[in-house]
Amino acid sequence: MCVSKRFPLAVHSLLFVAVLSPKKRVTSALVAESTRSNPVTVRNIFLNLSDSGLLIASAGKNGGVRLAREPKNITLWDIYQAVELKDVNKIFNMYEGSGTCPIGKNFYKILHPHMVSASNAMKADMERVTLETLMSELKELIKTSPLETCQAKSLKQQ
Repeated sequence: MCVSKRFPLAVHSLLFVAVLSPKKRVTSALVAESTRSNPVTVRNIFLNLSDSGLLIASAGKNGGVRLAREPKNITLWDIYQAVELKDVNKIFNMYEGSGTCPIGKNFYKILHPHMVSASNAMKADMERVTLETLMSELKELIKTSPLETCQAKSLKQQ
């Protein structure tokens, strides 16, 4: 399957923005600290998310990012498509069978429909999960941990 670190990084980034942007200015440096990644990598993710209509970015001293849609209108599939493959049929790298061997000659024909089915199931499941769903799940998990502990160093600088 072709799922790189870009997808979970993008989900983490959007979740961070959804939770903190109403209260704090969210920058690539803040998200990079939370994700333990490079701010340049985060900015590239932000660019993909902006190009896909999921984020709105503003530059400059008071710049930052905010969601372009309500969390209930952003699905995992939207995020996946913003940063990964656009074609669900390319999630599994398939090669065409060949040769005179009956297995090699027919391999693609027998495996491909199953991989398309698996890809479609993945897409359907990801379309059911929204950023709002993740926010709700996160809220349950952090009842005892205040958000102030999240990026305390960076948040105090703003």
